[in-house]
Amino acid sequence: MAGWHGTGKVLAAGGTVELTSWEADVGAQLLRIFLLGDDSKTANRLELGAGGGLVGLAIALALGQSSNAHIEITDQIQLHSLMEHNIKVNHIASEFVSASVLDWGEASIHKQPDVLLAADCVYFEPAFPLLLQTMKQLIGGNTVCYFCFKKRRNADLHFVKDLRKSFRVEDVMDDPDRGIWSRERLFL
Repeated sequence: MAGWHGTGKVLAAGGTVELTSWEADVGAQLLRIFLLGDDSKTANRLELGAGGGLVGLAIALALGQSSNAHIEITDQIQLHSLMEHNIKVNHIASEFVSASVLDWGEASIHKQPDVLLAADCVYFEPAFPLLLQTMKQLIGGNTVCYFCFKKRRNADLHFVKDLRKSFRVEDVMDDPDRGIWSRERLFL
């Protein structure tokens, strides 16, 4: 990508969360699995917890601006200007990528996307119920969700159990690099 900006701290539910690209391996694995499995050039995509927009912008660039696809990268208000900046410095037209504010638990105003992306959104345990609620609001009968995270504590796996109660979850089992990323405690 032409440019990438993302450092600092963001207020999150009474504490702070370091604003970084988190674990680059997590986003890279999601990108790879998504790009191998998604051949649709017309789908509307929404990324949850995009931060600066690394995953969504990389997918937009990989799909190319000649497609009819659109990706909406979303996060909290504090990150909106950063997402907009990263769209601009990567010269991606607004009809292909847009940035918007989406606070977890308040997604009812968004329409259900064809594809939902969530890269490393499982990091702040008090937000798990809001993340699950948001996913329930956004995932429709035809929505495909690409979800990955790095297991940091046992509570992360409890979140996945809750996901399995609400959705049909398919673990990525046939990836030739599964042994590598699973040793890093990455889940796809």
